[in-house]
Amino acid sequence: MSRTPLLERLRVQLDRSAVVHASELRELGIHHQILRRAVDRGLLTKVDRGMYLASGRPLDLEQRIILACKRVPHGVICLESALRFHRILPSGCDVIWMAIDHRARKPIVKGMQMRFVRFSGDALTQGVINTRVDGVPVRVYSVAKTVADCLKYRNKIGVDVAMHNLRESVDQKNCSRERLWHFAKICRVEKLVRLAYASGSSWYDDARIPQLFVENR
Repeated sequence: MSRTPLLERLRVQLDRSAVVHASELRELGIHHQILRRAVDRGLLTKVDRGMYLASGRPLDLEQRIILACKRVPHGVICLESALRFHRILPSGCDVIWMAIDHRARKPIVKGMQMRFVRFSGDALTQGVINTRVDGVPVRVYSVAKTVADCLKYRNKIGVDVAMHNLRESVDQKNCSRERLWHFAKICRVEKLVRLAYASGSSWYDDARIPQLFVENR
C-alpha cells in the first residue's frame, strides 16, 4: 500500500500501540479524513467512538481491558480477568470477564471475546477498585473479592481454577484473611474459605477437597 506522509505517521504510531485514540492522532496532524482512509484500506478497525485498533494486531491484557471498559463503562472486570490484572494468573487468555447489574441488558460487543456474569447488591458494588490504564477509567474487583467470586462461580471457571486462586490467597497472603472472609460472606462461600484456613498450609493436598468443592455448589 502506498503511503502518504500522514499515513506513515499513523503506521509509526500503530507500531507503538495496537489501540490508538483519535485525540492522540489529531496531535500528530492525523485528522478524520486520514482515519477514514486507513479504515477503508484495512489498516485500522474502529472499535468505539474515537478509538481504533490496528487490524490483525494482537492485544495484550491491559489493552483488552481498556476496550472492554470503554465499551461497557458500568461493568466491572471480574473473575479470571481480574486475577490476571492483579498478576495472580498469567495473562494468556483472550476472554474478558465482566460483571454487570442483574437487571442490565446484556451488552452487544462485536470484535471482542467477552463473558458476562450478573451480580446484585453488595456482590456488585463492594470490592470495586477504580483506577486508570493509559488514561482510561477501569473498574476491577480487588483480589479478596475476586477470590470469593471465583469460589461462587467455580462451575463457570472450573473447580481447579477456583481452588488454585484460594490456595494462592492463603499461601501467598495476596489479601488479608479478614477481607477474604468479608467477601466470602457476601458471596456465601464461607464454608469453603473456613475449610481452607482450618486445614492449614496442606489443605489442597487433601484428596477430599476437590469433591467438597463440587458438593458445595
